[in-house]
Amino acid sequence: MAETLSDRSPGFAEQIAGALTRAIHGGELRAGARLPTEAALWERYGVSRSVVREAISMLRSAGLAVSRRGSGSFVADEPQVSLVQALPGGSLASVLHLLELRRALEGEAACLAATRCSRSQLRRLRNVTVEIDEAVEAGESGVDQDLAFHRAIAEASNNEYFVTVLDFYNRFLHQAIGLTRRNEARRETFVAQVISEHEAIIDAIASGDGDHARRAAWWHMDQARRRLNDIPPSLIEGFEHACNDHQN
Repeated sequence: MAETLSDRSPGFAEQIAGALTRAIHGGELRAGARLPTEAALWERYGVSRSVVREAISMLRSAGLAVSRRGSGSFVADEPQVSLVQALPGGSLASVLHLLELRRALEGEAACLAATRCSRSQLRRLRNVTVEIDEAVEAGESGVDQDLAFHRAIAEASNNEYFVTVLDFYNRFLHQAIGLTRRNEARRETFVAQVISEHEAIIDAIASGDGDHARRAAWWHMDQARRRLNDIPPSLIEGFEHACNDHQN
């Protein structure tokens, strides 16, 4: 567990949580073992106590660690497999890489949703598209509503692991969708395309045709990537600055 923190890497707390997670999964820290003390961790990594406490809190939230009053923190007796990953760099390349991941995962989720979704889940999908429109009309970005749309597809797959993974990378996705929506808002044709693509996914899911739904989800991701080819440098610079400010 001899790791040093990179000044250029985001999220010191996430880096520490990641190092401890790897030590747990690798057997270096076994079930029931006491975690290094706060003092040992902040001295090792050269960070504040609040950063260390945040990292330990991440482990507890992930089901990897438990705290015992007056004794410290310990590896859980049955530690769960956990996804602990530092936020990716704030760049256009990171957004494009995320689109590649989304294409694979969300395409399959849409395919499963076509054969498994309930009437209420399909209704939820349609309602969320209305919420996106209402948010935009109110002058909002619609990012949260867009996220809700894609989460609703994962829920409609009726496979809880799709929802779990989507919830994990939502923290990355919020930044990425924010960039794509700002880019798309520059042109009415882009906005119309996104609306049409969302509707096509819903219609494909409603038809019960899994292959059709998968292709509709793929098309949405491919078009999002194509639209980003036309993004102005000023938007990318603003995105990078915002990400750096958030990480620092």
